[in-house]
Amino acid sequence: MALNVEHKEENEGKNSRGRLSAEEFNNLIDTVKELEKDANTPSSIGELKNVSPESDTAEDGSVLLYGNNGWSPATGVFIPTGVAEDGSIITTFEDLMNYISSHSGGGGETEIQRNLRIINNLDSKSLSASKGEPCHLNFTFISQERYSTNEPYEDTGERGFCQISVKNSNSAEYLVVKQLYISSGSPFSIDVAEFLASGANNVMIKVTGEVTEVTAPAFVYTVQLTSLSISADNFKWWTAYTGAITLPLNISGNISKTLYVTVTGKDYNESYQIQIGTGVYTETAYNYSVIHPGVTGVFNISAYVSNSDGTVKTRTISFNVICAVAGEQRKLVAVNNILGRATNWSENSLFDYAMYDGDNVITSAKFTIKKDGEDVFTSEEDSIACSARHTFSFPMEIETMDNTEFEITAHILDVDMELTSPITYQVNNSLGYSAVSGAVFYMNPKTRSNRQGNRQEIINEMDGSVIPGSWENMNWGNDGWQSDEDGNKVLRLMAGSSLRMGYSPFKNECARTGKTLELDYKVDNVTDYSEPVITISSLSGGSFVGLNIYADDIIMHSQSLKNDDVQSLHTFEGKRTRLTLTILPDAYGNSGFNLCILYVNGVKNREFTYESNDYFAHNGMIVIGSGYADVDIYGIREYNQGLTSQGVLRNYINWLNTTDSKAIVTENNDILDLHGSDIDFENTKDQFNVMTFDNTIPYMADQSTRTGMLEVFFYDHPEWNVSISNVTAKGQGTSSMKYWIWNTRYQLDKKLSVIRYADGSDSTAGAKWSMTPSLPAGRKFTAKKNYASSMQSHKIGAVNSYTDLIREVGILNEAMRADAKVRVSVWEAPFVCFEKQTNDEGETIYIFRGLYTFGPDKGDADTFGYNTDTYPNLLSIEGSDNSPLLTLFRVPWNPAKGLIAYNEDEEAFQYNNTNCWDFDAGEGEVENISSFIPAYNCVYQCSPRLKPFNGTLEELNAQLSGYKNEPCEFWIAKSGDINQYNVYYFESSEGRFMPSDIGEGTINLLSQLADKGYGLNTSDLAGKTDDELNTLFINARIQKFRMDAPAYWDIDDCLFFMNNVEFNAGTDERAKNTYPYCFGTETSRWRWRVDDADTRFDTTNRGLPDKEYSVETHDTDETGASVWNGETNNFFNLMELAFPEEKIASMRKSMTAMQTLGGLKSGNDLEKLFAFYQKYYFDQAQEYFPANAYNADAKYCYENGKLAYNKGHYSNDTDPITQSLGDHYLAEQRWITKRILYMMSKYSFGLFSANGTDTITVRAAGNTIKYELTPAMDMYPAIANGTSIIRGARTKAGDVCVMEIELSGSGDQQNAIQGASYLQDIGDWHNKNVTGSMIIQGRMLRDIRLGSKDAPVIISISSLTLSNCVSLQRLLLSNIATLAGTLNLSACSHLQEIYADGTSLTQIVLPSGGGLRVIQYSRLNQYLSLSNYPLLTTEGIGIDLCRDVITDFFIVNCPNLSPMQLLVDIMNAQTGQEDNHSLKRIRAVGFEETYNDSGMLDKLATLADGSYEGLSSEGLAGEDKYPVLDGTITVNANTYEDSVEALRYTFRKLTLNINGEFYVRFKDPIVQSMIAESYGDGVGTKMEQIKSVRSLNNMFRENSEITSFDEFKYFINVIARSESPDEPGLPYAAFMGCFNLKSITIMPTAKRIQPSAFEGCTALKKIVVPDTVCFLGTNIFSGCTSLESANIPKGFTDSEFPSYVFRDCTSLASLIEMPKTVTIIGMGAFSGCASLAGVKMMGDIPPSLKYNAFGNSTFPIYVPEAAVGAYKSASGWTSLASRIVGY
Repeated sequence: MALNVEHKEENEGKNSRGRLSAEEFNNLIDTVKELEKDANTPSSIGELKNVSPESDTAEDGSVLLYGNNGWSPATGVFIPTGVAEDGSIITTFEDLMNYISSHSGGGGETEIQRNLRIINNLDSKSLSASKGEPCHLNFTFISQERYSTNEPYEDTGERGFCQISVKNSNSAEYLVVKQLYISSGSPFSIDVAEFLASGANNVMIKVTGEVTEVTAPAFVYTVQLTSLSISADNFKWWTAYTGAITLPLNISGNISKTLYVTVTGKDYNESYQIQIGTGVYTETAYNYSVIHPGVTGVFNISAYVSNSDGTVKTRTISFNVICAVAGEQRKLVAVNNILGRATNWSENSLFDYAMYDGDNVITSAKFTIKKDGEDVFTSEEDSIACSARHTFSFPMEIETMDNTEFEITAHILDVDMELTSPITYQVNNSLGYSAVSGAVFYMNPKTRSNRQGNRQEIINEMDGSVIPGSWENMNWGNDGWQSDEDGNKVLRLMAGSSLRMGYSPFKNECARTGKTLELDYKVDNVTDYSEPVITISSLSGGSFVGLNIYADDIIMHSQSLKNDDVQSLHTFEGKRTRLTLTILPDAYGNSGFNLCILYVNGVKNREFTYESNDYFAHNGMIVIGSGYADVDIYGIREYNQGLTSQGVLRNYINWLNTTDSKAIVTENNDILDLHGSDIDFENTKDQFNVMTFDNTIPYMADQSTRTGMLEVFFYDHPEWNVSISNVTAKGQGTSSMKYWIWNTRYQLDKKLSVIRYADGSDSTAGAKWSMTPSLPAGRKFTAKKNYASSMQSHKIGAVNSYTDLIREVGILNEAMRADAKVRVSVWEAPFVCFEKQTNDEGETIYIFRGLYTFGPDKGDADTFGYNTDTYPNLLSIEGSDNSPLLTLFRVPWNPAKGLIAYNEDEEAFQYNNTNCWDFDAGEGEVENISSFIPAYNCVYQCSPRLKPFNGTLEELNAQLSGYKNEPCEFWIAKSGDINQYNVYYFESSEGRFMPSDIGEGTINLLSQLADKGYGLNTSDLAGKTDDELNTLFINARIQKFRMDAPAYWDIDDCLFFMNNVEFNAGTDERAKNTYPYCFGTETSRWRWRVDDADTRFDTTNRGLPDKEYSVETHDTDETGASVWNGETNNFFNLMELAFPEEKIASMRKSMTAMQTLGGLKSGNDLEKLFAFYQKYYFDQAQEYFPANAYNADAKYCYENGKLAYNKGHYSNDTDPITQSLGDHYLAEQRWITKRILYMMSKYSFGLFSANGTDTITVRAAGNTIKYELTPAMDMYPAIANGTSIIRGARTKAGDVCVMEIELSGSGDQQNAIQGASYLQDIGDWHNKNVTGSMIIQGRMLRDIRLGSKDAPVIISISSLTLSNCVSLQRLLLSNIATLAGTLNLSACSHLQEIYADGTSLTQIVLPSGGGLRVIQYSRLNQYLSLSNYPLLTTEGIGIDLCRDVITDFFIVNCPNLSPMQLLVDIMNAQTGQEDNHSLKRIRAVGFEETYNDSGMLDKLATLADGSYEGLSSEGLAGEDKYPVLDGTITVNANTYEDSVEALRYTFRKLTLNINGEFYVRFKDPIVQSMIAESYGDGVGTKMEQIKSVRSLNNMFRENSEITSFDEFKYFINVIARSESPDEPGLPYAAFMGCFNLKSITIMPTAKRIQPSAFEGCTALKKIVVPDTVCFLGTNIFSGCTSLESANIPKGFTDSEFPSYVFRDCTSLASLIEMPKTVTIIGMGAFSGCASLAGVKMMGDIPPSLKYNAFGNSTFPIYVPEAAVGAYKSASGWTSLASRIVGY
């Protein structure tokens, strides 16, 4: 065989490295002979015959030479170097040996032989790539070995360390750009676009086996990067084309180029070549029309673009499309976007497809996945929309014997006929459970003890390596390796101690590779919830990247995503928490669907998606410990991949304490099928309640109502099991049906449904079903989906506890007193739902459809067990969604008016065609509404939402826009008006204010309330303002309601309902989800029952845990909207106002009953109340479903919902993935605990009563004492003064509650401050006489108030030191005038507000980043230095006092700041300082500012004048000659071009986006303003606007302010006089009297200058009259005493030179040439021109002179030499003879 060798002379710098010895060579002879024998095989070294030299990378090593049919060692002969055909680089002896080994065969040696190489999976190793587009390399690392040449090679399965290097125009040598581990034997794809440079690029791949430690021969790709690119992202390939096919191509590259399009199909092949020149089509597509093939079929259309000579071309884009001919009925499928490689145990979007079936809109197909020829998946779909884009997703869960890669094929069939060729996929089978054993780090306290000598070392249990640790403030007696109270070994760090481990889990990027991090921990004895207890993060722009764990919160950030609202979850201190963080790129095989999941105790509790270009990498180490809590660590484990939920669960089980607990959890989670992937029906039914439906359960993608068999299985009561036929399933719930998965209402057919009971017996057809023996029988049942706004705990706990609680309180309605089954709330139980289906083999299968709560439907008349025979007048109705006014008791219900009517189709009373009170969810006859109307109007007519209108009714209706949207009614307050005191409401159907009339005439406040016993007498009205009267009326109405309401409403029941809703934060139960009912007897009163008690606790209607534990009924969110739906409800507001004391007593009674039902006999009030929630809520929901069920539900509901959401299959106001809260268990435990504390504080119960035990007790003296209490959590602070309790105002955590206690001058009095565990305090200092230096320490201080904005300041400190104030948020130093020098706040990392105005501080040193929001500087402050403050806004910076003294301006990475605006403000403030301005040094980086005017650009342009310099990134001067401006300014306005160019030239890092046109710059600002106002846009004037000006309109005449108007030259179309519209020029007296005008340029088009144009312009020095001027008027320059230079235009040919043109131009020094056409010189034309150089007469014939033409001056008059005599003797010239000079 032959090997081409690059021969070199021996003296060319030989390198002996790799030289063969004779002995080495002899040992190679046999192998070489074998190679020679096999030279013609593809794997032989014969492939080297075309080796090409690569001299710039090769290393010359003298080793051997092939010649004369054999290999021989030869001194001085170099090794063959170069690149083999397969891409292998041979540069050294080792490379050659590896290559030989990889191509060897035969023999029988027993030594280990290895074959490591890189195989290119692309068509070529020479590639073209386009800028801005991916460049994917695809190769396979092969690692094989054998122990004999007689044996085949076997894969080692090892990973390889892959090193990617690039050489291009940026680097003459290879530079390593990427390092990562890859699997052997599996194709690997990587995008290297970011590493490429324009032109040629060599990309070298080297892989070293992790186990073998052998490096495969390098492989080199050659990539040509060009600016050419092509895409067709908007091509609708899924359309069946019956005519020409339009390709919308986006093409870039401003070179001459050619488009190549090819269309291929069966018996069809056409190519097109189109010259498209240098055009660029990036924003607007280049639409190329492809000729229809003329036949029906699937055709491939491909296109690419190349340069003119074809040396550079783009990637080829390719689409399979369906072409159809009308009338042909064929079923076709077009497949695109085929997945490159599938992954087992994941969702795989294998391909996109579209179908065609002639005229059919819907068609069918069978999708089959085969492995080894056997079906592993089949999906028969019969409702495929034609000409629509679909995605075939395969949830691959194929069991295999091992983790070896395998192949699958996807088939699309019409019955048994293949519709397209099978698609083969290589499947990555390396996932699954094997990942659990792949941990890379494990810290295990079980093996550690403080007795160990290496106790300060962290041992990685995976490899025994030592991780250094930095310990702080450790007490090794109590800290370190300890045992918890249960004997479990932990790493304990008590408050104040900390450990920083020298280990960074996120050092290597995991966004594309995956990551799992597990932490098993517990937090106790918390004093501050705001401080993290564990951090694995790095600071980033005032926030962080990575993971922060707090006492009751976990937050995970990526580099781009830092939204704590959707990237955090609440936990509960005191509870052992097993946290697992998994990062899953391309989750379940869905490209770009990247998940970050937070598991708690094996259950997904929070998920968010991140973009593929987002990152998690940072160098943050693991830091454990806090100054405010004790932390126990049970273990930390890390994987360099994302574990599945089953793997996460498996590890959770492994971390449980005991064998029994592990067995229990394992058994509870044994609900998966044999593959361990899907929820199995039989396994689930063995342990949990299960329901099945044998038809499709409606959801967003398939909304049809279905009828089928409903089966219900009770785990703990199998005797209750039923199967019910002819059950209809349809979606239920307004909110539910906006989600991907719906609530489902199952309704039994009144005639057909048959119930088969557990004993085998059947009911009669149409029977009702009693779900449990204790429930009434009915026909409607609802399964509610576990959406976050409808957590099972909310639904089950709220409704199941309500009836028990109201019975315990003793508020029983008529039916409850007679029947124990009667309820005032629905009943629900937890269920796992399945769809029952039949597969192709006729086998019954069950498909998991999520977790539900299931029970009687609110809309069933039988649900509550009320007997309508006993109570024929029973009426129960439901308040409709969306808070209509009638549901809020805010409009009069007057049946005679007809504005409120019953709609039979909607089964609801409607107001303005909107459902308000529904009957479909209630019971009773419609006519019984007559009993509700008086109760309703009792509320309405007492509405406290009143306002006076001091005008007539007509005037009120004339001002609708100002009043109609206010949530109140108006009464006429105008004295003497016929309608005075009448009440009116806005009736939208009428579009006007109408009388408030409930059927008794217009309500008049005077007659309704005065002298009626409501506390209002007629005499009280005298002398009151309208507002004072309004208050009196409202108070009287409240009193009226208090007196009247008990006749209609059961007050105790109503208060109980309100308090229950308030306690649980049922924010949907004040308007919608309200259910008033009444039995209709004489003694009956209206009450409230409960159904949709779902949006409770912390979750909002949007399913996000955004609701604070301190939420109250009248709170608003950050947008100003009410948190509580129906906040304006008149009924509930009146109840609060009319029965305040009763409401408090009712709440206390309820809390006492809750404690009783909770059943806890010992413990404090908090624990007893919590036991109630544990019993009814958590035990019945969170602790019912196992982790596998929750995690499966998250995937089915939220993750699939997110995929559908991303694909546009549905829309919602909330991202579904953000609602994935799992069991939300710890979060709800935390929330309800704090809610209990908050409600106890509000209602002075338990710990906040006078008998509370959590107190600070003091002895107070004097008349009064003022307390300033700052709570650590939201509450109503309380103080027990003796035996009485004094409740403070509602106070947010961190706010100050001032409570002044009257002590009545007694000697002393015991005060007990309640709830002391939740308070922090410092007080105000401005009125304290404090001087000198002041040092403040305090880690818990959030608000330090030393100065004051408005009160007298007595404090007079001279310096201030803040030490260890890490929690400080607000620092008030205002008006401490004695405070001077530098204030160092660099350690105060939590600062939000700083007020130093009125001090004498010269500098404030701030922390490097944080949450700063407001900073106000002193008048002497010289430094504005702000870095990394993402929350700081321009409005938050107060520099009003120091703008004129600031010397250094440094603003970096403050995204909400506008540094340029601030900079311009400072420059403007220093305008009067001129060149000696204070501001010297400037750096502004990372800003994006947008302006709608361009004025600031002019100011910024002056930064280039050399009087300013820059600052370095460290804030140091001297490195940058000019200021550093690195950001973006967008101006949406016209600008001045000179300013823009100056900025672009000087500040190269400054990006200017100008969305406007350029103005003409006028030197004189007054002229600029006048022109802009008259002809421009008020700001400036564009050139075309100037050119369009025809008349100056005398705007400059007598203007004494303008000084310059050289830009007048652009006014080329101004006409001199109206009678000559075609003659541009200067109008009469255009600039007359402009005595400050110094300079002006006449437009070049001027033909006429009318009289007095510049008369009296005493400052004008020079004028050039264009030669186009042919007419001059009189007095043009008369009185221009400063004019030094002027001329007569050559175009002037009139016979008479006008009078007084240059009269009194005393400074005119020009030589004026008088045209020879002039025969007359007007009067005084040159009179007073004392400085004139002369007048040069161009004509031979002396003109006649009018009076005083040349005046009395002595300037010479030059005439032609031959005409001297004639001039001297001419009439009128003789007196001038002495001045006449010949020329």
